[in-house]
Amino acid sequence: MRYLFITWMCLCLSVFSETVVEVSPTGAFKTLIDARDEIRRLKKMGRPAPYRVIVREGHYVMEQGLVLTSQDSDLLVEAAAGEKPRFFGGIIIQPTWFERVEDPLFLSRLVDKRAAQKIRVLNLRKHGIHEYGRLSRHGWSNEPKDRIPPASLLISGERMILSRWPNLNEENPYMVYQHYLPEPRELRGYELKVQEVIEKVRLPGEVTYRRVVDPGGALRKNETGGGTFEVAFDRMKHWHAVEDVWLDGVLGSTWEWTYNRISSVNLAKRQITLAYPELGGVGVGASVRLPHFYFENIAEEMDRPGEYYLDRDKGLLYIYPPQKKGVIVLSSLADPMVSILNASHIRFKGLEFDTGRNLAFKINKSSDITVDQCGIANFAVGGVALEGNDIRIINCHLRGLGGFGVSMQGGDAKTLDPARNEVVNCHIHDFGWDQKSQLPGIMVDGVGHRIAYCEIHDGPHFAIRIKGKNDILVEYNEIYDLPKYHKFDGGALYVYTGPRAESRGIVIRGNYFHNIPTIGAYPDNFSWGVEISHNLFWKVGVETGRPPIYNNGGGEGRVFNNMAVDCVQLYGQGARPKEDRWFSFWNRTIEEFGNGKVEQTPYAKYTDFKQWLRKKDKEEFFRPRSDLWNNVLFHPNHDIHLDASARTLKPSVLMRRIKNPGIIDHSQQLRSSNNWTTKKDPGFVDYKSGNFMLRSNALVFKKVKGFEPIPFEKMGRRNKPVL
Repeated sequence: MRYLFITWMCLCLSVFSETVVEVSPTGAFKTLIDARDEIRRLKKMGRPAPYRVIVREGHYVMEQGLVLTSQDSDLLVEAAAGEKPRFFGGIIIQPTWFERVEDPLFLSRLVDKRAAQKIRVLNLRKHGIHEYGRLSRHGWSNEPKDRIPPASLLISGERMILSRWPNLNEENPYMVYQHYLPEPRELRGYELKVQEVIEKVRLPGEVTYRRVVDPGGALRKNETGGGTFEVAFDRMKHWHAVEDVWLDGVLGSTWEWTYNRISSVNLAKRQITLAYPELGGVGVGASVRLPHFYFENIAEEMDRPGEYYLDRDKGLLYIYPPQKKGVIVLSSLADPMVSILNASHIRFKGLEFDTGRNLAFKINKSSDITVDQCGIANFAVGGVALEGNDIRIINCHLRGLGGFGVSMQGGDAKTLDPARNEVVNCHIHDFGWDQKSQLPGIMVDGVGHRIAYCEIHDGPHFAIRIKGKNDILVEYNEIYDLPKYHKFDGGALYVYTGPRAESRGIVIRGNYFHNIPTIGAYPDNFSWGVEISHNLFWKVGVETGRPPIYNNGGGEGRVFNNMAVDCVQLYGQGARPKEDRWFSFWNRTIEEFGNGKVEQTPYAKYTDFKQWLRKKDKEEFFRPRSDLWNNVLFHPNHDIHLDASARTLKPSVLMRRIKNPGIIDHSQQLRSSNNWTTKKDPGFVDYKSGNFMLRSNALVFKKVKGFEPIPFEKMGRRNKPVL
């Protein structure tokens, strides 16, 4: 009995009524699940809250996810002081397991024979590894619910490349733009703009088709059968199992990314037929601008360090080893690494969560949950999906994610009670490699969320996407180097609230957008009442000739006190087509809030929404007013007045453009005042070195009455962790 008491005291220390359990590779509790179960046992014995799990340094392989529920509330899980424990949702592979390739048939089929001496092979079954999932059909607006991506290979924390053609970032002669119709003709209209853009941005490592032979079925109409297109190359002659080759790219409208399997190839005609239909068919869509794609899962194309191929039928893993050495991991965990349901008062601090086929954290119907100073890397579905109240992701580093970085939901849309969820002081980058369309670094839906002091970069599409609901604050973030994939759609910060006109209170202020090829802040599709102020845009939209701020159709917008530097435009107000389908949404809003009924609801606080409810005819809905004032555009080397687009304008429109240089108003309803376009330095501390703080005697304060300093010193991540 005395021995049991001493053992219990060693493992579970009571310090000021706190119950502590230690996890270590060599201790009594070797996993988080062990620690959770021990704390549950101690709770039943009457041990008081709070509870703390201290994790010692080591590599912890998680064969199943940690699930926390209401019985696990009042818990802190943290790294031991000065130590860096890491949790892997994968199988650690020893380098000695790999062998030279002796299969003469495999070696003879390699396109690049020089790779034969470099490639190594591992018999997974020999080491008890049998489950690695399968490649499957998915894409934008076609993502199967609960899809679990297949296993991927990582070395030293970096994701290896499934063998592909063309190689990543490889220039080739097959990315040539044309109109893709069955009969050839010269480029015209917007096609000329596309050609101009592609000459600037390039798309190395991808190819396009020459023409569409058969669009195939349309997924939207539940039709079957994939389309057929003709290409300019015959590379397929090297591929011996074309039915196992997958296409990754865009075949229709520019945002419709797809992952589709090849069904067959006609080499004589250089035609490729797909196994599954696209949304509207190959080459069909509202905005077909530049189809581009590559092919992967091709054993014959292994020719670069870091490429791998998995023969699922034989259980063989082939690798062309990269130069960088490190821990080799095959992702295996199909569950979220940590699931929290109906719990409260839980905190994770100082831990590394690495590798999984699902999410790192899935938090549902919970409150007061904090993930602090944690690393989250290499999860195929995404980083953190949270829903609830008072949930904080702070001081974290998220990277290498197949989907989003953080998805936020919560709050009450009826009462407008805020969720008070926030993502603060986080570094989020290199996301969206498995799902490349509209899955951003941070995705927001709900009421009362905040995103602040984050650094977000290197994603295929958006950095932040706000969809629906109310009272979203985005402030003091630094966003750059994206979209890396979608060059003809979207922007860095995307707002889509158009169907729900009562979605108000979205504020975008004090952010630093730079080195962005498309749009910086982009309220799209009749998004209403968005406030954009005190932001700095540097080199935004230059490559594609887009403004740093573009409001596509929406009204009641307030854009003021922003500064655009080295941008070719300042602001654009779009005029969307006047489609009656929008009233299927808006009439419901009018029915619920119109005729004064809004005054009896929490929505009465939105004066801009009440202004919307006073609209009388369709023209007011389709061509609403927005306000633009006290904004500055500075570009010392570009003549804003002579943009190429201005040369084709009607004289009356051209005169408005000259009167308001850098401002494009297709709606003819924009109220613009006191905006300043200049080639003179507006008063930066050091423009050439990128210090965009304004001097106290800056010229801009004289030229633009009421202009307030841009809070440049507050933008981006903080040097110290936030509390």
